[in-house]
Amino acid sequence: MSFADKKHYAAPTLKSGRRADESSSFHSIGVVSERKRKAVVIGAGLGGLSAAIHLQQDGWDVTVLERNGRVGGRMNITEGEGFQIDMGPTLLMMPEVLHNLFNYTGRTLSDYLDIQRLDPAYEVLFHDGTSLHMRGNPEEMAREIARLSPEDADRFPAMMNGMRGKYLNGRYNFIERQFNSLSSLIRPATLAGLLKALPMESVASYVGRYMKDERLRQAFTFQTLYLGISPYDCPAIYALLPYIEMEFGVWFPRGGMYAIADALYRLLIDMGGQVHFHRPVEKILVEDGRAQGVRLEDGTILRAGVVVCNMDLPSAYQRLLPEGVRRPARVKRLNGMEHGCSAYLLYLGVRDLQTNWGHHTVVLSESYEETLQEIMHQKRLPSDPAMYVCIPTRTDPSLAPPGHDVVYILTIVPHASSQVDWQGEIPALRERVLNKLERMGLPGLREKIVFERPFSPPDFERTYGCNFGSAFGISPRFFQSAYFRPQSRSAEADGLYFVGASTHPGGGIPMVLTSGRLAAEAIRSDRRLAAL
Repeated sequence: MSFADKKHYAAPTLKSGRRADESSSFHSIGVVSERKRKAVVIGAGLGGLSAAIHLQQDGWDVTVLERNGRVGGRMNITEGEGFQIDMGPTLLMMPEVLHNLFNYTGRTLSDYLDIQRLDPAYEVLFHDGTSLHMRGNPEEMAREIARLSPEDADRFPAMMNGMRGKYLNGRYNFIERQFNSLSSLIRPATLAGLLKALPMESVASYVGRYMKDERLRQAFTFQTLYLGISPYDCPAIYALLPYIEMEFGVWFPRGGMYAIADALYRLLIDMGGQVHFHRPVEKILVEDGRAQGVRLEDGTILRAGVVVCNMDLPSAYQRLLPEGVRRPARVKRLNGMEHGCSAYLLYLGVRDLQTNWGHHTVVLSESYEETLQEIMHQKRLPSDPAMYVCIPTRTDPSLAPPGHDVVYILTIVPHASSQVDWQGEIPALRERVLNKLERMGLPGLREKIVFERPFSPPDFERTYGCNFGSAFGISPRFFQSAYFRPQSRSAEADGLYFVGASTHPGGGIPMVLTSGRLAAEAIRSDRRLAAL
């Protein structure tokens, strides 16, 4: 199933066959007057769509302005030669967040999206030729671990129990909570959760308490790379990630990951919301300390009582806030915050792929810690790349022509502010990536490529406005998480709110969807206070 009008690279197609943008055009010149409870959302990424759906359900008249021709933001697709390839996230975890979003509107997720759990969730390949399947059943997982280290299998239940505690603490004391003031940090439950999160050890250190085999240490720590941070630098509370994978599963929607963005889009349209494509915003209008709407690049002014911005927050702050409103100290602080690493991606369509690899495969480096140091601290392209490979056609063959496969390859690299010569150095990295994959289990891959599109950190900056070309946004270090992370409510203008990976609670599909809900809750709370 294709979700794009190939001729126009336009909006998704609705079930009626009508293109989404056919019902959502407005005059390119002039002023659109504010209507009662009018909300404007800048950007149709997952955070923006989540906020828009919540606000529409709360009684707001919602208009979403998207600069590109599709919804989804970084959850994008590329198409060619009969292939449909997801360009962004490829693992769906915590599907209850999606269920809860649809339930909030009185609708059911299954009416819009067909998802299935993958078991095993993925396979991890180690440099010595051994492997580990990540299973959802604890007994099966323990048996997998025992193949590599019986002693570590004995300690596995205790590690899982500790990870469960970190999950409960992280989700209900931090992820699900607003942190818009100091008082929100010193709530008794939050302080108790903060104490549980201490001592400030790393994920690698925490897992190392239980897993003594180096391969297993790697298998239960690499998940922090989903957030753009090394497990040697990431706070131990994020050891909740492998627990979430095993306890709640890794899921995949029929039609590819972009089907999630399309489902959210169709839900919003069904609720009466509007999405306008190819409508880049030039400035957020702020008058008397309050957001009053937006001005588009073509001069259109759209008035609104509330503005929600889904552009990457540091970029939005510098590009969209008027000069007299943004504070130099704040700009300096945002730019000074550590940003997560980025990714070099190869989107491939291949013929006659002979391999026993499944849907998700993680290929780790021989010198795991050294490779991460090379990327995260030395800001260099890896000499022995660690990779994540997704072959979604193993689950949904409709994404490629008969006899062909989609192969999505992600290699962790520094973000775009490094000294890497992207144009000059990427060809050599491509060769290292393909060499390793052909050696590890995809023989003859080069000769079988019939469609190829690369994507690197400068593309993240150009296409999505990601600050420094970071694919993952602001890094989730301890003093860049929860209360210390940028929040949904703007400090510069009343009625202005931010959502997305660089705001609380952070990156990843469930977190970004949650950021949209938290922004809507903040708006609801602020309107109640204003009415007192």
